[in-house]
Amino acid sequence: MVSPVVVTVALIAWAFSVHLPLVYTVLGLGWLLPTLELLGYRSGRRTYIDIAHGLSNYLITVYAIGGVFGTIVTVFLAGLLPVFTNIAGVLLWPIWGIAIVFGVAIALPLIGLYYRSFNRLSPIKHITVGYAMAITLTVIPAMFRLVFAFINYPAGVLITPSSASNTGFTLSVNLTETLSNPTYPPLLLATLFGAIAMTGILLSSIHGWRYASSRDEYHELGHRVGNIVGLTFGILYSIFVIWYLYTVYQYSPTVAWSILGHPPSYLPSTFYDLYKPTFNLSWMFYMNIVLGAIILALLVVSIKVTSKPIEALKLILTPMLMDSAEVMNGLAHVPYAIVPPVTAAEALIKAYGLSFALNVAKWLTISQLLTPQINALLSLVSVQPGLLLGSLVFFAFFNALLLYVIYAALSWRRSSA
Repeated sequence: MVSPVVVTVALIAWAFSVHLPLVYTVLGLGWLLPTLELLGYRSGRRTYIDIAHGLSNYLITVYAIGGVFGTIVTVFLAGLLPVFTNIAGVLLWPIWGIAIVFGVAIALPLIGLYYRSFNRLSPIKHITVGYAMAITLTVIPAMFRLVFAFINYPAGVLITPSSASNTGFTLSVNLTETLSNPTYPPLLLATLFGAIAMTGILLSSIHGWRYASSRDEYHELGHRVGNIVGLTFGILYSIFVIWYLYTVYQYSPTVAWSILGHPPSYLPSTFYDLYKPTFNLSWMFYMNIVLGAIILALLVVSIKVTSKPIEALKLILTPMLMDSAEVMNGLAHVPYAIVPPVTAAEALIKAYGLSFALNVAKWLTISQLLTPQINALLSLVSVQPGLLLGSLVFFAFFNALLLYVIYAALSWRRSSA
């Protein structure tokens, strides 16, 4: 019998794996488009601008699709983990608010303005609009990544006993201290550089595939630029991932234990039962290292040789690596919805006793936050196990469709007139 926790995190992982390749593509395109324009005007090569114009044609559509699945993720979190959502919503409401305002009220109009003003504004003004769009698009993941960092290490949170609370304690937060979360800067920078790298690799893969058949200057330039962007930002992504893993190891023992497969050396053995993760994801961590090395090797080869098999591998393996890394990061904190810091656990034990500290830890686990709906879903799956197989088939189909959408978005060519 599959546990409710496994069903819950599997559903959330599914939503993330569909949603995130789209938003990564949007974020990457946000920075690539004005940069391609700038290169075009400075070099005098109109082809750069033509590529940017063609890509912008699909940016609104991809953003809209990504936004829809962002909503699905939110609904899953709200429906399956309502207490966690309420805690995060109450404590971090300014962060959620900023993300929503920038995502709906600012980013979407700027994307539309950038697309509509091609060949209507002066080059400098249009490039300025493009970079304003890119900055606005970056604010959205910047806010959500702060929430992820908070899950790893709830910096700035104060826990106090309360007889009026159902949980026996209340939470408050100092947002200034939350912004100082040590896992936040590397996570945000890895996300930004990873999005640009992924978009560059997808761009190079699709244009390389087309160039292998047509030997067209348009596709040759798209292939070359995409490879350079993918390789440069892929290396930067790797650097910031290493930094992120270091900070996670230092501050979030459950996440570090899950990813590396063993407890951090500083964790007292008496705390092992408290911080032991639900999933040992070390196999996924090492698989991601291998995938990353293969992709970097393919990029190096692709710079010198244009081959359809190489481009196809890049196109498939890059979203696979991104999905795998995100799912690993998203599941590593389980069984906790918010991982209690070791220093906080020690302070709570000293101030209020062991039983109070254990009660706080209990209420921060996902198993305490599940709804009756997830248990009803589990009962349905146990009666109709074919639903799981059907879901896997649908997942495979949808991700194949997703790759096609990305292909269409990045390969469409339109007239510059």
